Amino acid sequence: MKNLFKKFVAVGLLVLFASSMFAEPASTGITDSDVKNWAKNLNPIVNELNKLGLWNDDSINATAKQKSSADAILNKYGISGSNCIEKFGMISGCAVVLVSASELDAQSIAILKAMGMDPMEELKKNVNSKDYAVVEANSKAVVKAYQNLDTSSFDSGSSDASDDYSYGDAELADLYSRLGDAFAKQAAESEDRDPEHAEAIKKLYEQISKAKGDSGYIYKTKKSASKYKKTNYKKGTVLTKENGYGSDELTWSFDLDKKKAKLDFNWNKNSKTINYTITSVEYYYTKVDSDMGGESKEYVVTTKEGPVFHFFDEWDFSGNAFHKQIGIKGVDFKSIADWNWEYNTWSDYN
Repeated sequence: MKNLFKKFVAVGLLVLFASSMFAEPASTGITDSDVKNWAKNLNPIVNELNKLGLWNDDSINATAKQKSSADAILNKYGISGSNCIEKFGMISGCAVVLVSASELDAQSIAILKAMGMDPMEELKKNVNSKDYAVVEANSKAVVKAYQNLDTSSFDSGSSDASDDYSYGDAELADLYSRLGDAFAKQAAESEDRDPEHAEAIKKLYEQISKAKGDSGYIYKTKKSASKYKKTNYKKGTVLTKENGYGSDELTWSFDLDKKKAKLDFNWNKNSKTINYTITSVEYYYTKVDSDMGGESKEYVVTTKEGPVFHFFDEWDFSGNAFHKQIGIKGVDFKSIADWNWEYNTWSDYN
């Protein structure tokens, strides 16, 4: 029963990804008695329809010749009128909305609302509001009926029956996955539309592309400047900055062994790359005087094209505190301090 119940919910939720191109369905004239009898007799109704081959997947599937047989079953169990098949379908559709409310977790609802979608309101677009009000008035009985639907007597000998009632979990998992993807895409697009962020990337490109000369050693501005010693950096060191904020970003890679450097700039769908040839690397190192120790270092990378890059890193183990700073002549990183460019902006893989 559980898989079938989940399948009903999944099928209903999939309408969230379809365009609402149609007006509200016409009322089928559901009465309170129809709903109560639907909830009370759902198991015997579905079982009898199934025995006659009139139940397919999660709905009544009757030809014109079979309609009288389906009508007889529904009328027998209290679903009234010559349009009882339409009533049964409408009650089931309204029930999907009600059971979805209990199946959707808070995180999924929050994701949908963040995308400007109210899941319950979206689902209600596929049912008649007057009919829904009658079903909602009997919500406890309706939800319980779905939860207690017994499919154990269904023919499981055919591959079709197996396919019909065995994949609810996977279908819901796929649904939630697509919800997450849709939210991530929207978040990225929102970041792309941040004019200040894009403008700052553009400004960095303009400044770095024109940069020449040496801004000076960063470690020499520290109180412990005399303790720094020039030494050899470890083989295999690559100084990098990965993309961490949408698609408007500056990333770089300085491969000290291969003597190659690459900076990639992206803003407002503009893409620019600057390549450098490294002519020399100086490395300065000292230990940090703290209770549990620490270390401080600076890489000075000179390029054939003109600019000298300074990468400074200080780590205090006792306070688990670190400070990272970049120095490039003619480039104003402080103007974008809100992005913390002086902190956490490059990595040293040793």
